[in-house]
Amino acid sequence: MHLNYFTFFKITAISATLIVFGSFFFEFIYNLKPCKLCQIQRLAWIIYTALCFFALFQKSFQRPIILFSALLITSIFIIGLYHSSIEAGIIENFFSCTPTSGLDVKSIEELNRIILNTENNDCVFPKFSIFGLTLANFGLLASFFLLTLNLLLLKKVLFR
Repeated sequence: MHLNYFTFFKITAISATLIVFGSFFFEFIYNLKPCKLCQIQRLAWIIYTALCFFALFQKSFQRPIILFSALLITSIFIIGLYHSSIEAGIIENFFSCTPTSGLDVKSIEELNRIILNTENNDCVFPKFSIFGLTLANFGLLASFFLLTLNLLLLKKVLFR
């Protein structure tokens, strides 16, 4: 495969768009509410998607765009690695993913009502898996693949 600037950004634009649409599909069709880390990842993927489409229509400034793309996909990879590590129980979550509502209740009945009506959006508990891989794992694999392609393109552009 001949990897050049436009081929790379065509592949990444399609991949990132599918990932973003997939996240909304699982949220609205299968009613899988995202945790805070999922929302952060989704926002990063949306920004990355916009960058990819911008890059397709931009003829100049290719090196800075490739560098920015590498930084952005690296951050998405790190977030995905962190999220997958939390789900696997490898590391503890440094940020709170659980809502803080219900801490100032006045009665047992009120606390019971809050507990029964609160959805679990904790990052530790994956809500969906396919072949033992969670959605965070799929995001990690996708970001790793795109990061590898981005680094190959970066090497080609910087060392021509």
